[in-house]
Amino acid sequence: MSRNIVFLGIKHCGKSTHGKLLAERLNRRFLDTDDMLSEAYMKKFSCAAGDATPRAIMKKHGEDFFRRFEAEVIQEYLHGNQKNGDVLALGGGVPCNEYLTTEELKQLGVLLHLAIPADTAFKRIAAGGIPPFLQGEDPFGNFLKLYDKRVPRYNEVADIVINLPDETVKSEVADFIYNSLIENNFLENV
Repeated sequence: MSRNIVFLGIKHCGKSTHGKLLAERLNRRFLDTDDMLSEAYMKKFSCAAGDATPRAIMKKHGEDFFRRFEAEVIQEYLHGNQKNGDVLALGGGVPCNEYLTTEELKQLGVLLHLAIPADTAFKRIAAGGIPPFLQGEDPFGNFLKLYDKRVPRYNEVADIVINLPDETVKSEVADFIYNSLIENNFLENV
């Protein structure tokens, strides 16, 4: 039975992009926990998609509600919807969610941290507009606090850490990820 491959990392590190590429290469199902969270919220609260984005949920209900709901969605996946061999992209805060244990995170599958420099991540985030949780007098400083809190946790739980340079070519990164999984005996050479 194939283990899930789970991408984690800071916002805009490439979890969804590289997760989709790997899923396609391995002919596996791709899931993004942000999408899973939105779908569960729409189902539970009968609302429109625009009201069920992670940002909208957090804005409406606050972080504690958001983290509890996020944990419920992950736990439901673990105890029912999980398919061995999925490729998942975790929302940036999932590994730091106080309502999820390290054991639960490890049960998700092989944890792969896509590590990128803080300034690269911030440039990517800022290109789409500074999100509310980073706004203020010093958005980059606010981001660095978040980055410095999350990255050690990502490294702590990850089975593999892949350090990506500032400029990456998707196909080269995809090959590197695939080969790293094989070299570390997390995948059979397919």
